[in-house]
Amino acid sequence: MKPARRLLQLAALWAALALPLIWLDSSALNALWWALGALVLCIALLDGWYLHRQPPPAARRLLPSALSVQQPHPVRIQVRSDSLPAGTLLADHHPGDDPHTGLPCLLTPSDQELTELTYTYRPSRRGPTRFGDLEFWLPGRLGLWQARKVVPATCNVPVYPDFSRLNASGLDASHTFLFSGTRLQPRRGEGMEFHQLREYHAGDSLRQIDWKATARRRTLISREYQDEQNQQILLMLDGGRRLAMPVGNLTGFDHALNAALLLAWSALKQKDKAGAMLFSADQPRWLPPVQGQHGINHLLNGLYDLHPSEHASDFILAARQLLKHSRRRALVVLVTRLQQEDRDDLLSAVTLLRKHHLVLVADMLLPEQQQLARSEVKDFDSALQVCADAQEQQERQQLHTRLRHAGALVTATTPQNMPAQLNHLYLMLKRSGRL
Repeated sequence: MKPARRLLQLAALWAALALPLIWLDSSALNALWWALGALVLCIALLDGWYLHRQPPPAARRLLPSALSVQQPHPVRIQVRSDSLPAGTLLADHHPGDDPHTGLPCLLTPSDQELTELTYTYRPSRRGPTRFGDLEFWLPGRLGLWQARKVVPATCNVPVYPDFSRLNASGLDASHTFLFSGTRLQPRRGEGMEFHQLREYHAGDSLRQIDWKATARRRTLISREYQDEQNQQILLMLDGGRRLAMPVGNLTGFDHALNAALLLAWSALKQKDKAGAMLFSADQPRWLPPVQGQHGINHLLNGLYDLHPSEHASDFILAARQLLKHSRRRALVVLVTRLQQEDRDDLLSAVTLLRKHHLVLVADMLLPEQQQLARSEVKDFDSALQVCADAQEQQERQQLHTRLRHAGALVTATTPQNMPAQLNHLYLMLKRSGRL
C-alpha cells in the first residue's frame, strides 16, 4: 500500500500551515494545528484500514490456447463490475517482449455485470511463454491510499511458428504444380496406385481400360490411378549457429522451420508420412514419421520450442544419426545455409544418405546478398563488396555442382521463397515417380 496524491497534498498543506506559526507565538494556534494533523492522520489510517481489508477484484484472463510468433493476439481481462472501484489501475504481468500493449491502464466499472479490457500481445520468440498474475492498484474510499491487490493468473502458453501462411501462401498441395510453369514428367506405371473405376473418357489409353468390368457393364470402363501414398519425407534442420542470423523480424532458423513445417503439412495432405530431425543443436531431436492430417500437431508440438545453438554444423554425424533412426527409402530434405568449408563433410554426408534415401539440399540465400548482386557500383568500397559477394556466389555454385554430381538434388532460394520452392520440388518428385 502506498499514499495517493491526495494524501500527499493534504500532508503538504498541513505542513504549509506551520509556517505562520513560526512568527505567531500562540499556544492555541499550535494546539489547533496539531489537532488538525491528528484528524488528518486518523482519517488516513481509517481509509487505509478499510482499503487493506478490501478483497482483490474478481478477475480472470482469457487467452488463446496457442500463439503464433510475430502475430498479434487479443488478450481479454474480465473483472466483476461490483468488485471494481472507480479509478483502479491494472497492470497485467504479460511477457516483456512486447512493450506496446498499452498497460498499465485505468479501469472504469461498466454498467454490465462484467467490465472487460482487451489488449493486443505480439510474441517475438517461439517456445513456451509465461503470463504472470494480474496486478490491481485499488484506490481508497477517500482516495488517500492505493493498495496493491494480486489476482493469481499465472499460466504458460506455447508460441508456435507463424502457421497462418497455410491459407495465404497458396501452397495447395493439389494445385501448386499447375501454376509452376514446369512440364510434368510422365508417371511411371509401377509408381501408381489403383484408385477407382470410372466411365471411359476420351483420351484414356487402352491400357487403362478394364476389360472385365467393360464386359460386365457393356460400356467402356477405365481404371483411375493416383499417386503412390504412404511415402516418407524426412526433414533435417540445421540447428547450428549459421542459421542464427536475423532475416527480417525472424532468424534464418525460424524461416527454415517454417519452410519445413509447410512441406510436412503438404506431405501429410498427400497422405505421406513426415518426420523431422534437428542436428548440431544444444538438444538434438528426432521425431519419427507420422501420417494423417493430425500429424502436423505432433510435429508442431515437437519443434515449436527449438532455437539455433552456437555449435558448428556437423553433417557427417547428422547423416549417421538419421541412418540409425530410419533406413526405409525417403526423401531427405536438408535445410541449411551452405558454406565453402562444408564441401568435404557435406559430400561425405550425402554419399552416406544416398545409399538409402533421395537427398534434397535446400540452401538458404540471404536477401541482402541478392540485392547486392543487383546493386550499382558507386565507389571503391562498394566495388569490393560486390566482388567479394560474386566470388562467394561462384564458390557456392561450384559446391552445388559437386553435390549434384554426388547424387543430391540442390535448390537455393531466399527464406521468403523457400516454402513454395520445397513444396514444388516435392510434388514434382512425387509425380515423376522418383520417390
